Formats: sequence, structure tokens, C-alpha cells
Amino acid sequence: MRRFLFLFALVALIAYGIVYLPPVREHVIGPFTLGITHLSGWLIQAFGGEVWMSGNTLSIPGFAVQVLDMCNGVEATIILWAALIAFPSPIGYKLKGLLIGTLTVHFLNIIRIISLLYLGAYDEQMFHWVHWYLWDALIMLDILVVFLVWLRFIPERESTGNAAPA
Repeated sequence: MRRFLFLFALVALIAYGIVYLPPVREHVIGPFTLGITHLSGWLIQAFGGEVWMSGNTLSIPGFAVQVLDMCNGVEATIILWAALIAFPSPIGYKLKGLLIGTLTVHFLNIIRIISLLYLGAYDEQMFHWVHWYLWDALIMLDILVVFLVWLRFIPERESTGNAAPA
């Protein structure tokens, strides 16, 4: 458990350090945030919604949201990655977890962005509460659930013959 906690903290600190480097923010995180913004806008349009996209801002009649660095899902993904990388498991299984977990976090984050846009047009006070409290908790819960499901399906290690009977 100590090894896991140490590796989790180390991976998270290194990843956050890399993500906050100015060249990474400018050339990777910035374009990624624009991509998440435009994907969210495209999905609204695909389902018949009226939305305007300008940079990292989505607007509908009556409200607009700006997708910022802390809203793009990157920080949440780093927490999940740190947990998956730190836990002892086969590398192939880690890679599957990283891919599926990343897609899950970002899928939920896109739902978050779209729901907040519409909620803000409906009730701006509720928007602030849901944005700062409910969705943050739901994203963290998503990370926990993905990690726990991933743990549940980790392939068992091959027996060396020294295992005690259950």
C-alpha cells in the first residue's frame, strides 16, 4: 500500500508538472481544450441544438460557457492515470485501463460541459452550484468507479506453487 501511495503521488506530481509547463500548455493543452469545446458544440448541433463556437467558448441563446484548463478533463485524467500506473498490474492491462479510463473521463466531461451550458441558460444560480460542487464530485466518482472496475478485472498472477490455500 505504501508503494502504491508513493508511486501515485510521484506520477501525479510529475504529470502535473509536465502539464503546467508553458510549452505543453500552449502546444498540447490549449489545442486539446479547443478540441473538447468544439466536440461539445458539434454534439449539440448533431442533436439539433443551436450553438455558437468561438475559441474555447460555447454560446446558446441566453448563456455561454468558457471551457478553461481546469474544465477540460486533463487534471481528472491525471489522477486516474496516476492510480492505474501506480497499481501493480501487467503492462497490457494498464494500457487498456488508460485508454478506456481516459475515454470514460472525457465522455463524462463532455456531458458535463453540455449540461452546464443548458443549465446556465435555465438557472444561473443553479449553474454555479452544480458546476463547483455536483459535477466535481461526479467526475471524482467516475474516476473512482473506473479504477475499481479496472481493479476487479485485473488478471490474476500465475501461481508459483507457493500460494497458501484460500
